[in-house]
Amino acid sequence: MKPISSFGIVAFKVSPQVNAVLDRIKSWGDKFGISLLFHPSLCDKLCGSFPVAKSIDELINGSDALVSIGGDGTFLSVAHMCRFSKKPVVGINMGGLGFLTDIGPEELEKSLEEICDGNYNTISRMVLEASVYRKNRGKICSFHALNDIFINRIKTPKLTSISAWYGTDFITDFFADGIIVATPNGSTAYSLSAGGPIVEPTVKAFLLTPICPHSLTERPIILPSDKRVKLLINEKNPDLLLSADGLESVQLQNGDEVIVSYGGISTNLIQLAEHSCFSLLREKLGWGQAYKKRKN
Repeated sequence: MKPISSFGIVAFKVSPQVNAVLDRIKSWGDKFGISLLFHPSLCDKLCGSFPVAKSIDELINGSDALVSIGGDGTFLSVAHMCRFSKKPVVGINMGGLGFLTDIGPEELEKSLEEICDGNYNTISRMVLEASVYRKNRGKICSFHALNDIFINRIKTPKLTSISAWYGTDFITDFFADGIIVATPNGSTAYSLSAGGPIVEPTVKAFLLTPICPHSLTERPIILPSDKRVKLLINEKNPDLLLSADGLESVQLQNGDEVIVSYGGISTNLIQLAEHSCFSLLREKLGWGQAYKKRKN
């Protein structure tokens, strides 16, 4: 791959551990003459002569790649910050499971050197687009999501009614706490917690997962991404929130239509090691570990 000569560094939740990683990146960049720019929000949180960008645009335009320091939430924020451009993003995992973050703190300098030398792969992940249409107003907003678009209750502890279509085909009226439309990349996130399937991340598909459905026969559905998914809010006082990756949101009203589609937009993730999604699942979710412990 193309060698990387400049990095934009992003961290939102600063802690002693994150500060230590930021210091190590700064020392590494000074040692090897690598151009670094740090996120504007770090201006008042860093000690010493850190090169802090004056704006988000300067950070993105002045970097060949972006480094996300944190968990998957930070990584998603960086993807949104880049407006899902082709700018590659690599994650340093300072969180929990870290499905999106490829580097551990213990291998930080070595990994960055590999990226500088072009010894990495970029993997493309599909991005959802969701548009909300309101009676007599037309489209009121539009969001993008790398993991999922979901509709869930805000305060009222009751079932809601959401009708769903795939293209022109009516699916059903879901009576549930809400509904998730996820990408395969997001199949190991909220959708998995709600009982959805794990889907190989290169598949172009929508995962439609009802949240705590009233009927046990209303199960998750996997749909090809070549048609749109339409969701209609049926409740008189829905008290529902639509959210994109848990980062952007809008409160919904009765009669609102949500159109979820895939228009070919994608985001690029930097991957250092050649590994399958199944090796990642074995590592992150501990598949097979219980049997090995019993065997030993």
